[in-house]
Amino acid sequence: MAFLPVPASQYFSDFSFDLVEYTIIRGNESLGTAKGLTNTDDSGQYVSFLIGIDLRVGDVLQNGSTRLEVTRLSLDSYNGEDQMVNAYYR
Repeated sequence: MAFLPVPASQYFSDFSFDLVEYTIIRGNESLGTAKGLTNTDDSGQYVSFLIGIDLRVGDVLQNGSTRLEVTRLSLDSYNGEDQMVNAYYR
């Protein structure tokens, strides 16, 4: 878990020009779409989403022809409140 220096909503607003809309696929079923921000840390590449998204390991994030399989999830918090979920992928 990481600690955010600002609320996640402000972070997403500040970087709104970098948001990418992903379709979330579980099995062969599309669950809907969500906007996320790509990033990298020592653990690998990931897409961050605002908390509240229904996302599980094994889900696929698709944008156009790009398909990312979620391999791990982590949470980021601000002032002790979980605000962002990071979906690591391969």
